[in-house]
Amino acid sequence: MIEQTSEHKSISVIGSGSWGTALALQLSGKNNPVKLWGRNPANIKNINSTRENKRYLPGITIPNNIHLSSDLKEATEGSEIVLIATPSNNFREILIELKNLKRKFNICWATKGFEVNTGLLPHNICEEIFGIKQNMAVISGPSFASEVARKKPTAVTIASNNLTFGQYIASSLSDINFRAYTTQDITGVEIGGAVKNILAIGVGISDGLNYGDNARIALINRGLVEMQRLGVSLGADKNTFLGLSGMGDLVLTCTSNLSRNRRFGLAIAKGQSISKAISEINQVVEGIDATAAVSKLSDKMSIDMPICKTISRIIFNNLKPEIAVRELMSRDLQAE
Repeated sequence: MIEQTSEHKSISVIGSGSWGTALALQLSGKNNPVKLWGRNPANIKNINSTRENKRYLPGITIPNNIHLSSDLKEATEGSEIVLIATPSNNFREILIELKNLKRKFNICWATKGFEVNTGLLPHNICEEIFGIKQNMAVISGPSFASEVARKKPTAVTIASNNLTFGQYIASSLSDINFRAYTTQDITGVEIGGAVKNILAIGVGISDGLNYGDNARIALINRGLVEMQRLGVSLGADKNTFLGLSGMGDLVLTCTSNLSRNRRFGLAIAKGQSISKAISEINQVVEGIDATAAVSKLSDKMSIDMPICKTISRIIFNNLKPEIAVRELMSRDLQAE
């Protein structure tokens, strides 16, 4: 078990994209020794030589107390904490690689989404690979990497199965510009972080078709209800979805054009293909896989999620958005 102490512990950040780099920068601000791993040796070499992640965070200097490596063993040597910031479709693979190092880690992640084939959340996968006694934590909430890297005020939630570990991560990240709250509801925080990306696609489609402010807030509010339904069915606390990792992240992702999921929805509304929209965004659009996973899971568990299901049909079954809106608006009336 990790102990609360003033001693700086080396933390390894796995994933050198925008969010991984921003979290490494945030951790380095307290002079913590930080290691940042990326799979592509050429990219890591370039970042190391220029001290800038030009692809994801141009113009931000990477300080010298962040050591970069494309060798996972080297990047985790001497660290008792690893923070994974990779897309959800890489999460299991990263955990297996860490397991193969045959060392003990406290594991934290900023990965959002479900595993498509299994419908598992990240903590379920972590328990499957490392066991239920593994110290684990998840970081989520309304936080664009570019704003965190530029030291703009940000607040997030950290959920952990070990209160002391969660508090340590919160303390390591927090400063005058970054505030981390703690909770033990890992399931609720993870579901909020996954489902909000689906709804952001839907709001992007609605805004792209100029359906207006009324439609936008209806999608956000009723989408929150669907998020809560799924969460409570999986054992989450309903109140978690009113916090930063629920409503907070949902509103931000649905309304800001910094959101790649919203931008994907805007592109779909313009009639672009999925492949073209992804190509232009040039980053992983987590909401696509999340839509597929939640659609399957809601069918399996018989959970009523009409908005998420409709977004799934638009993406995967070529349902025209105009028809989708008519279908949603003509459903049987019911109590709120």
